[in-house]
Amino acid sequence: MKKKIILVLIILILILFFSFPNLYKNKINYTLLGDIKTFSNNIISKNFSDLIYEELNKKNETNYNKDFIQKDIRIIDIINNIKENKKINDINIQKLLKDSNIIILSIGNNELNYKLSKYDNNDKEIYLYLNDALNDYKYLLNLIKKYNNGKIFIISTYNDTNNKKTNKFYKYINKNIENYANKNQMIFIDKLNKKSTYLTKTNEVYITNEGNLSLFNEIYSKISDFYLHKSL
Repeated sequence: MKKKIILVLIILILILFFSFPNLYKNKINYTLLGDIKTFSNNIISKNFSDLIYEELNKKNETNYNKDFIQKDIRIIDIINNIKENKKINDINIQKLLKDSNIIILSIGNNELNYKLSKYDNNDKEIYLYLNDALNDYKYLLNLIKKYNNGKIFIISTYNDTNNKKTNKFYKYINKNIENYANKNQMIFIDKLNKKSTYLTKTNEVYITNEGNLSLFNEIYSKISDFYLHKSL
């Protein structure tokens, strides 16, 4: 009788031992929003967003959604997608936002580049436009937070025009977004404007391998602090 009890206890202990790591394994829903260009690979570089997914998936079951990143998407387009609860691949964006632990947003470059091309050397007109764009941006962030209780990472706009004279406009919009993000418990990531080697110098500007690794290290370290050492 004692042998049977001991055998049962040993079996129970073994079951607990092998299942214990999975008891605390978190499931992460990881979502990208915005302009596909920021999240695209170039010839020599793996994108930071894919690197993040690969590392997350090694330690946690991770759902990775890229359905709502698009070419030439504008701030207002994402706002409308959320308001209309757009569905892509049988996933409604409102539910996706609710379920996401991690969201990375990159938006605003398309609007800024378009405005710079139309109002060259007209600073007053550009700053008036930027203030309107910032109001839309803040509205979008509030809309995302309405549905999401996870961590929202915002990638700064970055100068992909190869025109250093326009740097002041990117700095202006980024500073305002950063201030707003900090007040609303969002994480603003301004890496791509920090080093010239983070972007290519080609006519079609892409994030370089060095830039992608810098973004990966910055964002993944924060995700690790938030999630990988504690329960979701």
